[in-house]
Amino acid sequence: MNETYNTLKNRLVELDASLLDLITEVKGLSGIVGSSMQEWENICRNVEKQVARDNVRVAVVGPIKSGKSTVVNSFFKGDFLKRGAGVVTSMVTRVRAGDRLSARLYFKTWDDVNTDLSRAVVMFPSVHFSTKQEEIDIRSDEIRQELARGLAALPREYLIARDSRNINSVLLANYLEGYESVREIIGSEVVTMDFASDQFARHRDFVGFDHLAVYLKDIQIVIDSVDMDPSIEIADCQGSDSPNPLHLARIQDYLLMTNLIVYVISSRTGVRQADINFLNMIDRMGIAGNLLFIVNFDFNEHETLAGLEALVSRVKDELSLILPDPEVYVFSGLYNLLRSLGTSGISEKEARMLGQWDLEQAFVAFSEKGTRSFESALYHILDRKRYSLQLKNHVGRLGLVTSGLHQWASTNMDMLTRDDQSAAAMLEQTQRHRKKLEQAGSLLKSTLEGSSRKLEKELKTDIDRFFDGRTGDVLPNVVNFIKSWNTDLGKYEGALAVSGFSNTFYMVFQEFKQGLDKHMAENINPQIMGFIKKLEGKISEHFEGIASSFDVMARDAIAEFKTGMKDMGVVMSLGVQSEIRAKDLAVIKKHHTLKLPPADFIMNYTSKIKTEAVMRMGVYSLGRMIKQIFKKTSPNDRTGEIRALKHGIARLKADTEKTVVFHFKSYRENIKFQYIFKLAEAVSDSFYREIIDRFRIYNADIALLRDAVSEKRIDKGQLSELLNKTKQVAADAGNDIRRLADDIELIETGLENQKENRQEA
Repeated sequence: MNETYNTLKNRLVELDASLLDLITEVKGLSGIVGSSMQEWENICRNVEKQVARDNVRVAVVGPIKSGKSTVVNSFFKGDFLKRGAGVVTSMVTRVRAGDRLSARLYFKTWDDVNTDLSRAVVMFPSVHFSTKQEEIDIRSDEIRQELARGLAALPREYLIARDSRNINSVLLANYLEGYESVREIIGSEVVTMDFASDQFARHRDFVGFDHLAVYLKDIQIVIDSVDMDPSIEIADCQGSDSPNPLHLARIQDYLLMTNLIVYVISSRTGVRQADINFLNMIDRMGIAGNLLFIVNFDFNEHETLAGLEALVSRVKDELSLILPDPEVYVFSGLYNLLRSLGTSGISEKEARMLGQWDLEQAFVAFSEKGTRSFESALYHILDRKRYSLQLKNHVGRLGLVTSGLHQWASTNMDMLTRDDQSAAAMLEQTQRHRKKLEQAGSLLKSTLEGSSRKLEKELKTDIDRFFDGRTGDVLPNVVNFIKSWNTDLGKYEGALAVSGFSNTFYMVFQEFKQGLDKHMAENINPQIMGFIKKLEGKISEHFEGIASSFDVMARDAIAEFKTGMKDMGVVMSLGVQSEIRAKDLAVIKKHHTLKLPPADFIMNYTSKIKTEAVMRMGVYSLGRMIKQIFKKTSPNDRTGEIRALKHGIARLKADTEKTVVFHFKSYRENIKFQYIFKLAEAVSDSFYREIIDRFRIYNADIALLRDAVSEKRIDKGQLSELLNKTKQVAADAGNDIRRLADDIELIETGLENQKENRQEA
């Protein structure tokens, strides 16, 4: 199916190139073309650029140690991605096929790094920056020294514990450790570093060590050893059960850009609670319709094939409780990878294991069948999306260009064959009808603007209602979580005795912050994203709903123009018969580079929490010491400190609530004015241009060409030859485009039938 897509894509590219050559030749005769020719050239050049950069994205996600990297490596038949990566980093590793093996590392900016640090040290007990240092900047020797002292002051068990509450300490330690190695690389903008061909393996020097990987934003790997279309991007995402909620937020950002999500489940564990949580999150985000599942198994984990099949059956049943009719494919990513590498490309241990697995014929046959089924489903889905999102849109645009060029050449040829009197009459009539067409365009525009203003009011009402602090869908939820959050302070009595009040309060704060961040990432972010998906759907439905009435208005205006021209003996031979439709939002968002604010922006509230609570704890500690001096309390009595913890938590929750309320108001306005309104405006503009492009076909300005001939600025014979050529090339191109559109429609129908057959199977 890839070959079919590439064949059609190449036909489109060749048609576009031939039209560009023709337009360039026509424009070479200066003074005979108007704005329409420039617009047609712009369309062709945009198609040229967009075809080159159009791609479809596949996100491979799942829990840590489920085999995601192994599965991606097996797609590309090589050990390109590091397997078993740690949980400190939040990179997305994007892989595609190409002509040259290479790895491009995208580094965080200094702002990215400092933002991470600011979040990590909120309420840090023993960090005291100079009053001159208003913000954390790791490039400052003083800041790094203070951060290092703060880490050293924390009890050792908090630094090395794997409990999720301490992920910030681990993050901070890695940033400090890796600073000297990357200080000459990082910049104020995203910096890239390339490792190609025989230098490819060097990229693992960064990926393989947490203290360097923590400075990476993304990785793009290009593989030259597989026959896969380079427009397909497959991304290995961080584990869905990462202990850091910010990692989950960054995965959410990438998922919103993807065309397909492949979720990997290990047969060793089956469906776990982390899987259920993540899949529910995807469902709330409104993107569950883009899911395929892989049950990834190793041969030595199952005694019999029947046992594996029973497990797969349970997995399907459990997934069905979350998503109806899940598409589940079963194979061994590791077996596929080892087979593709061959015994010369793997370790002795892996070679022995592969030899043993090759003897398990039942498992081998089962895995190979699952692999074939999955690859077939994968490419059918990707091809269907590429046809609808890429080829069809471009074919429609070039169809307008060919019709316009043909009509421009035909009208000017007709004028060229007339005598002066007849040509003058034709020019007068043409200009009068052109003016009517322009008036129709203005009417359509004003009607569209009125409809868009009404839509914008509705969108504003929806957004304000959703984010309302009392009756909205998210803010009351967050406030309730903050108010109802509690913890057993008794478990901190030992820490008070050993670590002191400030360190203990810091750990309580980390527990609170981690719980709130987790709630935001797992519940609030998906709810907001799902709501925005609904708003996008409302925008699409609005313009789809008015498309038919606008189509009728445009057709009537064009029909009146064609009738008037026919009365003068000018036949409008070519026209656009397809209905006016609103473009796919994905195409418009890509063209206008419209993106949602990043998901972790929603969770940026903690950077605004002040250290007032920590200072207050210092006052409590001083008060306790004074009481001890006067023998009013026992040195072992922690009652006062527990009371202080309670009071500190109450104040912390109150401060956090105020910060979150303010933050959501800001986020609401950001979503409103920087995304939704801009998207609605872009769709409206695209819709209007769709109409005007159709008018432009019949809006040929023959005055320029007539003046050029009458003033003898151009040879009439030469012009006649060019117009005939233009007319013929445009006619041939128009026929080719119609055949291309028919072929795409035929293949799309076949792909849809294959999908239905898969679901029935």
